[in-house]
Amino acid sequence: MLVTVVLMPQLLSRDARLQVLRAHVAEVARIAAGSVDGDLHRQLVEAAADGKPADEALLREARAPLLRLHRNWPEANYLYSMGVRDRTPFFVLDTAQDAEFAATRNLKPSAFGEVFKLRPEYASDWLDQLAAGRSYVNNYFQHDDYGYFLSGHAPIRDSTGAISGFIGVDFDLDYYVNEEQRFHRIEITSVVFALLLSMLLGYGYSRYRLAQQVQMQMHYESARRDSLTGLLNRRGALSAIEAGWSDASVHSHAALLVDIDNFKSINDTHGHATGDEVVCNLATALRGCLRPGDITARLGGDEFLVFARDCDREGAEKIARRLLDTVRQSAGPVAFRVSVGISAVTAAQGSFDMLYRQADTALYRAKAAGRDGYAFYAA
Repeated sequence: MLVTVVLMPQLLSRDARLQVLRAHVAEVARIAAGSVDGDLHRQLVEAAADGKPADEALLREARAPLLRLHRNWPEANYLYSMGVRDRTPFFVLDTAQDAEFAATRNLKPSAFGEVFKLRPEYASDWLDQLAAGRSYVNNYFQHDDYGYFLSGHAPIRDSTGAISGFIGVDFDLDYYVNEEQRFHRIEITSVVFALLLSMLLGYGYSRYRLAQQVQMQMHYESARRDSLTGLLNRRGALSAIEAGWSDASVHSHAALLVDIDNFKSINDTHGHATGDEVVCNLATALRGCLRPGDITARLGGDEFLVFARDCDREGAEKIARRLLDTVRQSAGPVAFRVSVGISAVTAAQGSFDMLYRQADTALYRAKAAGRDGYAFYAA
């Protein structure tokens, strides 16, 4: 978008720059026409029209002001005058007729009285425009034996105000190309700058988006995880279980509800800081007992949940035994024990909500049986 915004005005201004050049060529032609003696030029036109040889003294006299102008216009390639007879233009004056000046500019002179033949593809009403006293400039560069050029013409008037011929000035294509090169460099610089700026803006925006996404992910994770243990909280557990729940009836899923025995007594006797450490020790024990893919969460206080996907009654019992053994052997500020309630169902038998309620019932059975153990749900 930036490249388009920067480049389009440059491209659209090319035609405007050509029009400025055409206006400049027209002005040069009018200045040159104003410097020529119109009465003297009429004499030369009449002589050429009658096929008479040119008077060299008159030619030099009439050509002198054009030479002075041309020497000060290095961008102008050819500067000449013409006459018209029976709508046929012919050359009268040409600065290249001066051999010394022609050599310095490497110009080819047009002979006095030489007929000018315009190529058919460049046909226009230029002679009518000049006869009406108006200047005329080609719409674009033309091509002939002398190369590519842009020509401008302006009428020459004698002392009575009548038109006695017209001036022609040719600007070589190289002049236009050289002028365009400056704008071309501006275009390239503008495009490079736009690309660099767009890359910089894109990089800044991507960094901003990345930081925003990281922040959102952090907030999302903090909303799903327990701040004390780093395990999933109830919301995070339900979201993860929903994603991992299989509807295939052949699969059995297990839920283990883990509760710290006499946790209130630990808090009351040793303080809440010790109670928090006990909770963290249990979280560590849970992480060491689970299979890859099992989900564990702290539901609140001293209650923890383990969801074992594709796990039957026997597999859930192994997890419970490992957990109980790990807790009994754990070293900490105070010894503690846990009770575990287990339920295992297939997806066809019910939902996770039913699985959770059954594990909760089994947990009460384990506590009623004396704690520090596990119990299965039984209807």
